[in-house]
Amino acid sequence: MPGDKQPSLSCLLLQSPPLLHSVTKFDVSLQVVDARRYISLSMAVTAAVMLFIMSCAKISSPSGGPRDTDPPVILKSEPENSTVMFTGKSFMLTFDEYVVLDRITEKFMVSPPLSPKPEVKLRGKSLEVTWEGELIDSTTYTFYFQDAIRDNNEGNPIPNYQYVFSTGPVLDSLSLTGNVFSALDLEAAQDVTVMMYSNLSDTAPRKMLPAYISRPDPSGGFMISNIRPGRYRLYALQDMNGNTMYDLDDELFAFCDSVIDINPDDYYALSLDSVKYKPANATETTKPDVFLYGIHRLYTFLKPPEKQYLLYSDRKSAWSLGFALALPSDTGQVALTLTDASPGSWFMESNAARDTFQVWITNQEVYDRDAIEALLTYPYTDTLGVTADRTDTISLRYYKPAPPRGGERRAPALSITSNLAGKLRPGIQPLFVAPTPLSEPDTSRIVLQQTADSITTVIPYSFQRDSTNSRRLLLKAPLEPDGSYTLICRAEAFKDIYGTATDSVGYRFSVATEEDYGSVKVLLSGYEGDVIIQLLDSQEKVVREIAATSPGEVPFNLLDKGRYRLRAIYDLDSNRVWTPGNFDLGKSPEPVTYFPAELEVKINWGLEQDWNLGEMYQKDVSLRKKPSAKR
Repeated sequence: MPGDKQPSLSCLLLQSPPLLHSVTKFDVSLQVVDARRYISLSMAVTAAVMLFIMSCAKISSPSGGPRDTDPPVILKSEPENSTVMFTGKSFMLTFDEYVVLDRITEKFMVSPPLSPKPEVKLRGKSLEVTWEGELIDSTTYTFYFQDAIRDNNEGNPIPNYQYVFSTGPVLDSLSLTGNVFSALDLEAAQDVTVMMYSNLSDTAPRKMLPAYISRPDPSGGFMISNIRPGRYRLYALQDMNGNTMYDLDDELFAFCDSVIDINPDDYYALSLDSVKYKPANATETTKPDVFLYGIHRLYTFLKPPEKQYLLYSDRKSAWSLGFALALPSDTGQVALTLTDASPGSWFMESNAARDTFQVWITNQEVYDRDAIEALLTYPYTDTLGVTADRTDTISLRYYKPAPPRGGERRAPALSITSNLAGKLRPGIQPLFVAPTPLSEPDTSRIVLQQTADSITTVIPYSFQRDSTNSRRLLLKAPLEPDGSYTLICRAEAFKDIYGTATDSVGYRFSVATEEDYGSVKVLLSGYEGDVIIQLLDSQEKVVREIAATSPGEVPFNLLDKGRYRLRAIYDLDSNRVWTPGNFDLGKSPEPVTYFPAELEVKINWGLEQDWNLGEMYQKDVSLRKKPSAKR
């Protein structure tokens, strides 16, 4: 009987022919017994036999057992893995069980690349790879499957499987290892291809296929195997169009600014299943809890736009027009004219970067038009790279929504947002923001009161308009720390320039004290030069940033309690922003480092933290974002 237990006595009895025969003889001998006793005894024997059967059935049923966690086993490779003098157009792998292919299109790679890409097919318990492209003489080819081959039942993968052959008499055996990170946040780069070129020309990654390719794992570590000795350049690419070339400006890219000399003295000859991702000449220069492969680092960046052009134009409402340029521009370089509209019938505002412009039309005759024709003069870069003023004629349309059934309804009131939820930080004034430009507020309808010791006092105030944004008003008043206030705004206290007014609204708020917050003072050392020190929250959002010259003190005051991170940008061009790389100019992205631990800010507590910027750290593992689970 199957199973781990021994068969019960009842099962043994049932399976024994002599004993069954004895039961038959015993049953026949009961003829001399009266019918009632015979029937009763017969029923008892029958019940006993049924119990025997049920008992045996329970023992023989499957017991389940532990879940299968073993990956498929390759029983045979045709030709054998690591074959030399290979001349074929295919190879086949046979497994001990049926397998499936998980995202084979994105996981499967060949190094050096074959064009067209080989075809992978399943045939029963076998996997066949075929190709049409010609193989290069005396070259080692590596077919990377990563974890795409999995068993059919439980999805157990064969980890990092590679099939290798050489078209020459020997297999190249050297390996290079390293890491790919995002240049600004030092997160492990995802969905990139690492490329090695034996052609050392700067134009090679734009026009040629690489000699070797690989993909990093979720932690950013990569290994390129079966390399022949020689001199190479190393790149990483987010290959948007799948041609393994850096030919799109919106592709993430990374490059090593020096030539890499691969030779047997400095690099391991790693086996296919090796996990010792470390060159022989590597030294440990980082914290032990930062997981790094080898000594080569690639930092991906997106090439900044270099050509000036009109990015978009829109008309989101009857009275507002929007324009955006690809690059910042001086306000004086952008000029606008509206056809058949006097200059006083509209005005234009821009953001701080001077690359986005908002036009507000004040003349109803103009904004009632279904179509408005605008002449926009702005800097434009032509195909030869020359930038000069250009004037475009742009037609912007807006279709008014149909009136509701039952006639016109009351227009919605003007909605204004403010920063009066909760407590105001000391030194911060109340701010009001509307979706449209605001007129001067009606102060006869606005009262500001302070309540202290159950006594309410009316206090003076004034409004200050934001000179760069007509939708913002700042309330100026002598607000005291730990004070409690009430702002009463009756109906029509605020109006926009189109006559829409607010409903009645009231605000109760208070002003916090410095004791309600914590602080961090960063003491910089070890580096001479401009730096940008950024205070980040746990989600990597910039809370504050201060441009500084190291060494020195960088204070962050009035911080909410919580956990924060520190990031330093080495501002090499002193423009007070992080500058990405530019491969065409041979410029790497500005270096970035993180303080290796989070800082905990407590209420009414000041923290001083020494930071030696002469020691650059990769991002601590505990600070890294967890990669999304993929199968």
